[in-house]
Amino acid sequence: MQIKISIRWALIAGFLGLIWGTHLITTTSSYLTSQEVLRQHAGDIMKNIAELAMEQSQRHLLHAHGAAALTRRLLAANVVSSQANQVAGLERYLYDQLSVNPHFAGIYVGTPNGDFYDVRHFEVLGKEGFRTKVILNADKGRQVQLSYRDARFRLQSMSQSDSDPYDPRLRPWYQKAVAENRIVWTDPYIFYTSQKPGITIAGPFFDPDGRLMGVVGVDIEIDQLSIFIGNLKIGKHGKAFMINRNADVVAFGDLDKLKIEDQAQAGSTRLVKIQELDDPHCRKAFAAARIETDTAGMLVMDTPRFSRFENDGQTYLAMFTPFSNSQWPWIIGVYLPEADYLGAIKANRQYNIWVTMVISLFAAGIGLLLARGVIRPIALLEKSSRKMKLGQAVPLPPIRSVYTEIQETANAFGEMKTAVERSHKKYLGIFNNIQDVYWESSLNGTLVEISPSIAKISQYRREDLIGATTLKIYANPNQRSGIVDVLKKKGQIHDHEVVFKDKDGRLVHCALNSSILHTRSGKPYRIIGSLRDINDRKAAEEQLLTYKKKLEALVQARTIELQKANDGLVGQIERRRDTEKQLRASEEKYRTILETIEEAYFEMDLRGTLTFINDAAGHIMGYSREELLGMHFRHFSDHRPTREIMLSFDRMVRSGEPVRVITYPVTTKNGESKILDLSAALIHDTSGKTIGFRGLARDMTSQIIAQREKEKLQGQLNQAQRMESVGTLAGGIAHDFNNLLMGIMGNVSLLETKLDPDRSLSEHLKAIEQCVESGANLTRQLLGYARGGKYRVTPVNLNETIQRTADMFGRTKKEVHILYDFDEEVHLVEADQGQIDQVLLNLYVNAWHAMTTDMTLQLSTANVVLDAGFTTPFGAKPGPYAAIRVKDRGKGIEPEIRKRIFEPFFTTKKMGRGTGLGLASAFGIIKNHGGIIDVQSQVNQGTTFTIYLPAAFPLKPENAPSSDSVTVPIEPGSETLLLVDDEPYVLKALGFILQDLGYEVITAGSGKEAIDLFQKEQHCIDGVLLDMIMPDLNGRQVLDALKAIRPSIKVILSSGYSLDGLSEEEPNAAGDGFIQKPYQIQELATILNDVLHTAAPR
Repeated sequence: MQIKISIRWALIAGFLGLIWGTHLITTTSSYLTSQEVLRQHAGDIMKNIAELAMEQSQRHLLHAHGAAALTRRLLAANVVSSQANQVAGLERYLYDQLSVNPHFAGIYVGTPNGDFYDVRHFEVLGKEGFRTKVILNADKGRQVQLSYRDARFRLQSMSQSDSDPYDPRLRPWYQKAVAENRIVWTDPYIFYTSQKPGITIAGPFFDPDGRLMGVVGVDIEIDQLSIFIGNLKIGKHGKAFMINRNADVVAFGDLDKLKIEDQAQAGSTRLVKIQELDDPHCRKAFAAARIETDTAGMLVMDTPRFSRFENDGQTYLAMFTPFSNSQWPWIIGVYLPEADYLGAIKANRQYNIWVTMVISLFAAGIGLLLARGVIRPIALLEKSSRKMKLGQAVPLPPIRSVYTEIQETANAFGEMKTAVERSHKKYLGIFNNIQDVYWESSLNGTLVEISPSIAKISQYRREDLIGATTLKIYANPNQRSGIVDVLKKKGQIHDHEVVFKDKDGRLVHCALNSSILHTRSGKPYRIIGSLRDINDRKAAEEQLLTYKKKLEALVQARTIELQKANDGLVGQIERRRDTEKQLRASEEKYRTILETIEEAYFEMDLRGTLTFINDAAGHIMGYSREELLGMHFRHFSDHRPTREIMLSFDRMVRSGEPVRVITYPVTTKNGESKILDLSAALIHDTSGKTIGFRGLARDMTSQIIAQREKEKLQGQLNQAQRMESVGTLAGGIAHDFNNLLMGIMGNVSLLETKLDPDRSLSEHLKAIEQCVESGANLTRQLLGYARGGKYRVTPVNLNETIQRTADMFGRTKKEVHILYDFDEEVHLVEADQGQIDQVLLNLYVNAWHAMTTDMTLQLSTANVVLDAGFTTPFGAKPGPYAAIRVKDRGKGIEPEIRKRIFEPFFTTKKMGRGTGLGLASAFGIIKNHGGIIDVQSQVNQGTTFTIYLPAAFPLKPENAPSSDSVTVPIEPGSETLLLVDDEPYVLKALGFILQDLGYEVITAGSGKEAIDLFQKEQHCIDGVLLDMIMPDLNGRQVLDALKAIRPSIKVILSSGYSLDGLSEEEPNAAGDGFIQKPYQIQELATILNDVLHTAAPR
């Protein structure tokens, strides 16, 4: 239930509560906040005092640190020296330091052997002066010399005291500096000489070898710190002081209170502890701070600490702050009485409270007067409205108020009273003259009001019914209970028919409208309503009912005929509905197909404008569906394909036959080229007229590219197989040719040994040797092409190899401009250096022949990783490779010629400019190294040869043998050799050569003959010279048979092929030595000597 209060008491309580509440809150807040602000202010003052003290202390002490550091450096550098012969210079330097820094008590040097040099302030003859003490521990004994000088360094007197026991090595400053090996500070103490508080800084210095030369010390008087702190103005009665971490008082405003007699050492003084300081305020401030101590009893404090304490009934504020510089473990304490700041504030606060109270009383009186001006008019209005509610017609008393709102409210109330009276008169006029009956009753049916018009319906007067129940006029009393139930559920009734009984007992039909009225709390308390006489309407309804029955009889007869017609119509409608349903299902099916297929579906008109597409078309072309609709198909291609499509579509229109497949190159939105397979058919309207085209387009780009790649790879594979076949043929030719050259070389070598060197015939023999050597070079190229082997494999740096061979080429072809682009991190490769040189030089020469105008040759290297898709057609393995690119800007190579450039003896050069073996041997050499050589060329654009060589991992470099040939004298032999070769002319020539070299020779013309001879004569055979290529048994089979008979037999292999090509399948097939045909006598003699005189492995 909502609580109601009087506006009179609300205004009075509100005015007084607001005034006095504001007074109390303001006074309390002012009291608390001002006190807190003052305390913070006091804290800031104490913090500033601590910072000033720290700044003054650091300024006072840092000069000593600089002086100590400078003296260390000068002594270590021997600028000044502590040696006995340089004492005067040291003394003068120390005197200068004291003169510059008057707060230094003394400066001194102690050495590891006990020597001591000390200069300090001293009173000489009653004036300020200096005293110098020098202690020397020489071989002759200990010497102590004292010198006294005036302020201008003039000597006043000297004395000697050998009994002075002072030893710097026993002093704390010396020991601490040596132990910590750095500049250190001692704890403050009372200087013995001046009886002033002071502190010592000391630091070691060393010779260039790191040996200790001594320790420099500086005594600094710190009494100035006490004077500085004593002069600080801290409120009216505040003070500051400094303490060390061992609780010694370092500085205090009264210097006399700093010292105390040391009970441990009679006759000496020490610094007073804070607990002993003759100042109770300082002692209590320290105790209130509750500073912790460590296990050694030292004070531990890292951050400032604020505290309060009481003394003689007065409150004090205190703050302890640790030094920010860890060199001096000191703590600054500051305290001041709270009354210094709060006394005047408290008096001012009481005065303000009284002033505020007087103002509040005055404001309360004014508030009550103002409240009376509001309350009185409202009370008069409330009294008048209450009388109006009771229906009492009383005049409204005149209301006058200074408040505009209240005056306007009073005026409005008067106007409202007049309006209510007019409305009441109007309501009475309507009430007495309405045709319908208005009534009000209680919930139990007692009539409290009813209009006079009831007399026309019931013959009862208004006065007869008021106070009676409504049951008096109901024909059926039960009808009222049903109406009341409906009202309780729905709250109202509209146009409900009821039957009343008039005063004469006749029945009266009426239309009832009624509703329930509720109190503010929602409780029903009254029923109101209206009645209208509907007797005439009831009579008309009965007539209409009779007419309706007649019409229904007529309609009944007609309905039977219509029913038959309707049954037929319903059947047609249901069949049409089924057909439409099937059409929708079919349409949905084909729409789903169009949206899910990968092919593009399109429809366009006869002009070629797209009118419908599916999503796949937009995906293929890179456009949205909205962008494609309305585009012409010529937008996607150039003139020629568009013209071909238009011709195809024209033929389709003329023939009526659909287009099956048309290849249509297009360009997508992002510029990508694609190839589509297009099929299309005609679109007809309902009359059969052609109105457009529909069709499908499939993206064939990836399939066509894959087919082209397949054809390219197949071509590379065919080329590799053809090269392999030609290489086999070239290898056989080279082998046979080497055998012929061997026969020639052998006979020429024999002739040279038999003939006199001075005879002219030897020149012809030399010419024959040169021809044989040329033929051998030719066969080496053939063997290189035929994968005849790598002669010497070492790790090769391709950058260096290309640079060296290009320099060699450039010196002979100076018109060629060579550009380099090397990868500095290019992989090393395992290769035959000579063969790689041969390949590169062949490529350079071919490039030079191809270039006519732009003579620029570009050479580059790079690291690449090749996958199996690239390497498989070349018969290579995937993995990391080093790539070499040789690019010229010549006339290029025709595609048909490019297919044959690696075939032996194929050349397009003029007679005499090439043998056709350069690129063929390059192909064989690179393939023999497990690599790939590829060529890219465009006519009139240039040619690029790319060589891929497998990277060498891990690298195991070998020392390359010197290329300088040294002629070694031929040593004759005496052993018996078995010579095996299937070529008679080679066998005969080699037999003569070996005999000429001093060997006994047994010859065999086949492998089987060699094995048989060896079984019979093995006891006398010392070695075997075996040809590897023979028709019956090859060299490896013969070698295995000989080793099986006698494992220790020395076998030297010989062949027109290289050793590497022969030993690929069997690592042990190399025998004990190898020599390649054709060879000279010296080569043969050297290998025979090396093999036959080397101990056999065990």
